[in-house]
Amino acid sequence: MSEAKLRRRFGKVHAQHVAALTRHLIACRRVCDGDLDLFLVLTIIGERTFTARNAPENMTHEDFIEGSVASLQPAAINLQSIADYSGIPRETVRRKIQILRDKGWITKDERNFVTVTDQAKANLNELTESSLKYLIEIDSVLGQSV
Repeated sequence: MSEAKLRRRFGKVHAQHVAALTRHLIACRRVCDGDLDLFLVLTIIGERTFTARNAPENMTHEDFIEGSVASLQPAAINLQSIADYSGIPRETVRRKIQILRDKGWITKDERNFVTVTDQAKANLNELTESSLKYLIEIDSVLGQSV
C-alpha cells in the first residue's frame, strides 16, 4: 500500500492495527507472567538473533517452526546495548536477562552476547501464532481497495 493510500485509509487501518496489536500484547503479557519489560528484552534479543537481513526470503511458517536458531548468524547484542536501545535501566535489563536465562529462553556466550534459544521458540509458539494472526489482520485491511 502506498503512503498516499495509507493516509487516505488511515482511520480504518489504524483502528485495525490498534485492535490487533492490543490482542497480541495481551498474549505477550500472559506468556511473560505480566511483565512486558521482560517481553521487550526478549523481543530485542530475538530481533538480533533472527534479523530481517538474514531471514530467508522463501522461509515458510512451517520452516520457521521446525527450524533451529542454531543455524542462524545472529547480530551481536549485550546487556548494555539492550538498555541503550530500549531505555530500560541497565540493572532492570540484567535482571530480565537472568530470568530469560533461567527459563532457558536465551543463552549468553563468552563475550556476553545474548541470543534466543530453540527452547524459547518452542515454548513461545503461542506468540508466533499470535504474531501470525496480527499480520493476517493487518494484511486484510491493507489489501482492501480505496
